[in-house]
Amino acid sequence: MSTRRTADPREVAGVEHQVEVLSRLQFPGIVTLEGFHRDGGTVTLRLGDDLPTLGERTPASAAECAYLGAALGRTVGEVHRAGFAHRDLRPDTVLVDEEGRPLLSGFDRATEATAEVRQEDLRALLLLLAGLLDLLPATDVVDERRFRRRLARTLRPRRHGDVIDLSGTLAELGAEFDERSPDLSTDTPGDDLRLRIKSRMSLSRVRARPVLLVTLAVAALLYGVGINRETRPVLAPDGPVVEFDGQRYQVGRPGDVAVIGDWTSANGTCDGPSTVVLLRPASGELFVFSAWAESGEVLASRAGTHRDATGLEVRTGECDELLLVDGEGGRTPVVVG
Repeated sequence: MSTRRTADPREVAGVEHQVEVLSRLQFPGIVTLEGFHRDGGTVTLRLGDDLPTLGERTPASAAECAYLGAALGRTVGEVHRAGFAHRDLRPDTVLVDEEGRPLLSGFDRATEATAEVRQEDLRALLLLLAGLLDLLPATDVVDERRFRRRLARTLRPRRHGDVIDLSGTLAELGAEFDERSPDLSTDTPGDDLRLRIKSRMSLSRVRARPVLLVTLAVAALLYGVGINRETRPVLAPDGPVVEFDGQRYQVGRPGDVAVIGDWTSANGTCDGPSTVVLLRPASGELFVFSAWAESGEVLASRAGTHRDATGLEVRTGECDELLLVDGEGGRTPVVVG
């Protein structure tokens, strides 16, 4: 755990501001807020694992740089969606976990996400990634040199509308690098990030770009083309949280109910991967999420409306059974999928 303790009045104000911001941004890709304590004029801030910074653990190839930029861009986009701009993107404010995934920290200067400061974050992210590209070790591998030139062109200013657009472009570029030169892949922490971003995406090349944009969003952020944002679960502070494979994912809005299970299908079997079902009691809408990605559940679809439902329960077994709970305590089995 990382601990910061200070009695300097100027630093105290920054720590208190960071705590206020982080308390509303606890989703994947953000450093975990473990605790805050004030003792007189001294404050103590406790964050997640004590991890190396991006300056201490840089990418080793163009593909790794692209994938890291894609993940980081997605996280910054989530921060913007939640109403904040980071305003201090640099190697010291990005941590890297044991699997090579970036975690955004250092929210002392975070402000309201106006259009102007969102563009500041985009420019800062482009400069950060361009600096990482310049730090890559020299290579004589022709493909790697070509990939670096392409990535450098991608990182030029004024080529992207926002950080989510940049994130999708970088994810697609990283996947193309891997596809064209698989022999350049190495057993480094960045490989896990690469695989997680590309995991469970068995869609055609024609659909690849819009799905990449969606897949890189946090649990149900759903930036994809053609998705009705009013009738899809949308990430919000204090929304329900589910846990999968040792990670916590925030889904839905306050008041929503979310459960996770390996659901019984219509033929009485289950296929293995656990997925989230979310109930919105205010409208009775039931949503089923279809796939896991590096940042959480994606591609939610509405599975019906149940006006009397107030909650969800899981009846566990070899396959899990979903139960709708009504206001009188009645329970009705529902087939998922």
